[in-house]
Amino acid sequence: MGASGAVRAWFTRPFDYRWMADFQNSRPTGRLIRWVLAFLTLNFGALAVISLFSADASRSAVALGWKAFLVVAVVAVGAAWVTRPFPGHLGVVAFAVFADLGTASTLLINPVADAILTCALFAVIGTFFTFFLSSRWLVAHLVFATACTVAAAAVTHHTGEVGIASLIFRTDVVLLAIAGVPLTSHLLVSVLTDDARSSLIDPLTGLLNRRGLDASVDDVRVLGREENRCLAVLVVDIDRFKAVNDEFGHEEGDAVIVRIAERLGAYVGDYGVLARTGGEEYLAVVSTSRLHVDALIHGVRKALRDPADAVSVTVSIGAAIVYWDSAVWDQDFDIVTRATRVADSMMYEAKAAGGDRVVKRVL
Repeated sequence: MGASGAVRAWFTRPFDYRWMADFQNSRPTGRLIRWVLAFLTLNFGALAVISLFSADASRSAVALGWKAFLVVAVVAVGAAWVTRPFPGHLGVVAFAVFADLGTASTLLINPVADAILTCALFAVIGTFFTFFLSSRWLVAHLVFATACTVAAAAVTHHTGEVGIASLIFRTDVVLLAIAGVPLTSHLLVSVLTDDARSSLIDPLTGLLNRRGLDASVDDVRVLGREENRCLAVLVVDIDRFKAVNDEFGHEEGDAVIVRIAERLGAYVGDYGVLARTGGEEYLAVVSTSRLHVDALIHGVRKALRDPADAVSVTVSIGAAIVYWDSAVWDQDFDIVTRATRVADSMMYEAKAAGGDRVVKRVL
């Protein structure tokens, strides 16, 4: 692949916002990152306040009103970073657009002498684009930030207060910071993210693998301890899958695995995390209400079956349920690990009984 092909691949590569949010929310460092983002957001608001004390700052009603709005907005956004989980697609895009437009708007009401320096803030915003948004959004940010910087340089030049050599020097330094660093960083982050994701994701189905499941299960476990909720582990295994491969071939067998993964994800994905842990085996760790858990478990077989399937298969399901007030929460072991072992044993009981059934146990 040539340079142009590599650039095209980088620009068009999909960005999995849901995976990014899950990744951040499942890591201890995710909370630290949200605190850092909250601090940076509040710092932008502090700069808006400080600029009011500049001798040549605009004190018109519009300028004062807009800066007051920005201060209130950044306080609210900063609080959201601290108190809420890391957001998904719409959340990160909304924050990034808010940061860009808010910074650009201050160029219109801040002193002209500070315009070029104010544009340096786009470099900070570019860091957020680099790590948490797609390459297309990053390019849009860079075009916008560059246009704002060039416009600020033109206005500064028009005032005649800064020599042309000094202005070119300042503008070039700012452009290098807001464009060069994010572009280089995004290319590196793209490679590292692919490596990190590939270590957690099953390549055939796109589900988590065992390692990815272990990294993502903490939030589900915490929910299971809330009053009137429970934690449940489901082990789902396709019955007589070897016969599918023998009769229809491995390509059709892979299609069956993907189809079951998609349907299982659509059915239980809103309640917890799902992984492919073996060739034809899946494991889900879910949290739901005590009244709903039985219906959720027994509904899996129906959710996975479609009479129109070219290759119809059944599944054996083993489940282990831990209610919020169960004594096992206080015992000295990993509750998910124990529930997984029990659910796995239940799945083998279902297979031994002929398959196409659910066997469950309450711990």
